[in-house]
Amino acid sequence: MGITSLNRGLDLLACYDEKNESFRAQDFAARLDLPISTVYRYLEILTKHRFLHKNPLTKQYHLGTSIHRLGRLTGNESSLAQAALPFLENLAVQSRETVFLTILVNGESVCIKKIESLQRIRLTIEEGARQPLHAGASSRILLSYQTDVFIKQWIAANGLPRLTQNTICDEVELMNVLKLTRRQGYTISDSEVNEGSIAVAAPIMGPEGKLTAGLSLAGPRDRLNDEIRPDLINLVCKIAADISRELGFE
Repeated sequence: MGITSLNRGLDLLACYDEKNESFRAQDFAARLDLPISTVYRYLEILTKHRFLHKNPLTKQYHLGTSIHRLGRLTGNESSLAQAALPFLENLAVQSRETVFLTILVNGESVCIKKIESLQRIRLTIEEGARQPLHAGASSRILLSYQTDVFIKQWIAANGLPRLTQNTICDEVELMNVLKLTRRQGYTISDSEVNEGSIAVAAPIMGPEGKLTAGLSLAGPRDRLNDEIRPDLINLVCKIAADISRELGFE
């Protein structure tokens, strides 16, 4: 690749910022005043090397896992959200429920990306929202894949406060649920944080085989019923596995 080609490839990447998280090929062509055929050529190269990821449903390009890996070196959690975004969009389209990405920060679960359901009655969560690790599927999935030493120390330091009548506040019960989660590869919560809501979460693993984040789907209890539908559980687990592979987990 010559200097001119390298510059143009970097120009494409430089189009992304906090307000512009995805582009179509036509958007790049208009913004950079380049022929569409030239844009497609650079997009093919950047996608091949995983600097960009093309969402097959929307035909839009998002920052890819190579950017995420570089971002991890600078502690940039937004790169993880960008890498996962097309998968979250896919899950939201297929499930029609709210989906979100959580990570472990200073002993708490933090939502770093969400896509809200378009249905009138839906569960909402704010990006940046923090929750204790023992309550709710999106938090508990993060706790489930920690070491027993971490879990015991976390409980000793934070306790198991009750948020609703369904919050797990017994240590023995919690440990059993965490073991079950690791065994089956997902966890379900029913009104543990928000009354009348059900959620399912699955782990996203990184290239070192360690937990990177949690993928969650949540909605109103009346729509998801007493037991979340098996097809939605399978869908969450499949897309969490897809993100894990995209991040380099084998």
